[in-house]
Amino acid sequence: MRNKLAFRISLGGIIASVCLLLMFCTNMFPMLDYTIPAFAGFLMVVMIVETSPKWSIVTYFVVSALCLIVTPNYEATMLFILFMGYYPILKFYLDRLKNKVLAWVIKFAVFNLALVLFYLVFTFLFTSVDLLEGMEMFGKYALLILWVMANVVFVVYDIVLGQLIDLYVNWFRKKILRRC
Repeated sequence: MRNKLAFRISLGGIIASVCLLLMFCTNMFPMLDYTIPAFAGFLMVVMIVETSPKWSIVTYFVVSALCLIVTPNYEATMLFILFMGYYPILKFYLDRLKNKVLAWVIKFAVFNLALVLFYLVFTFLFTSVDLLEGMEMFGKYALLILWVMANVVFVVYDIVLGQLIDLYVNWFRKKILRRC
């Protein structure tokens, strides 16, 4: 039991530190504000597969709290906290549902709630950030077009995340880590 606990704690520490390093890099590579939180969130999958969903939730909360303190890019931090960090954990549970329509309804509901929270946080707290910058040509439909595009990107993200999870479990874990 002690070795399993030590492994879980050390893996959680390693995953948390890599996530923080990635999130810190968003300041050096501002063009990756949306991509880096997605990669950091994918590391929660490693925690789920190698330990348990409970340990991945603990790791998510630790990384979220430390991101608020350590990382300078609040947009990427909010993306990680509001969606990208916990969604792979949620996907783990939702993909187990037999009713796939219900799973997708929940996924879209969670994503759109996170999208609204993200917009509200940046509209009211960070007033210097204009989320609609570059969308002026769409006029009054800019927010609607951005919302539709975000939902399309979410579907692609969910599919790619599923393929990455499959790749990790069925190839990387077996061929590289030599675990069944």
